[in-house]
Amino acid sequence: MHRRQFKISIITLLFAIIGVLILGAIIFSILEEWSIADSLYFVTMTATTVGYGDFVPTHSLSKIVTIIYSLSIVPFVLYAFTIIAKYQTERVYKKITGLERKQHVQEDELEKTERKISTQRRKMKEQEEEIEKTEKNLKKQAKDSREHEKELLEHEKELKGHKRKIKKQAEELEEHDKELEVVEDIVEEKLVKKK
Repeated sequence: MHRRQFKISIITLLFAIIGVLILGAIIFSILEEWSIADSLYFVTMTATTVGYGDFVPTHSLSKIVTIIYSLSIVPFVLYAFTIIAKYQTERVYKKITGLERKQHVQEDELEKTERKISTQRRKMKEQEEEIEKTEKNLKKQAKDSREHEKELLEHEKELKGHKRKIKKQAEELEEHDKELEVVEDIVEEKLVKKK
C-alpha cells in the first residue's frame, strides 16, 4: 500500500469513525440523558470493545441502539487498525526486503573482492617464484663470473710468465746475435788473413 493511499484511507476512516462517535454521543446523550462527555466516553469504550461497565444503557431503546451501534462502529475501528497494521507490515517488509537486497549485493561484492584477492595472491605467488628464479640465476651468474675472473687471473699470470720467458728468450737471442756477430767478424778476419 502506497503512503498516499494509506493517508487517504486513514483520513477517510478517521472522519467516518469520528462522525459515528459524535453521532453516537449525541444519540446516547438524548436517550440516556448523559452529558456529551459521558456519552462520548461510552461510545468510545463500546467502539474499542473495552466496555468497563461504568456506563450501561438502561432503556430498551438505548440497548437496541447500542447493539446496532456496536455492530456498525466496531468493524470500522477494526478495519482502521487492520489498515494501519497492514501499512506497518508492508513498511517492515520493504525494509527487510531492502536489507536483504543490500545484503545480497554486499555478499556479491565480498565474493568479487575475495576472487580479486585470491587472483592477486596467485599473481604475487607467481611473481615471488619468478623473483626466486631470477635470484638463483643471478647467484649462478655471479658464481660463474667469479670462476671466469679466477680463470682470467690465472691466464693473465700465465701470459705474464710467457711474456717474461719471451723477453728472456729475446735477450738471449740478442746475446747470441752479438756473439754471432763477433764470431762472424772473427771468421771474416781469418778469411781475409788467409787470402
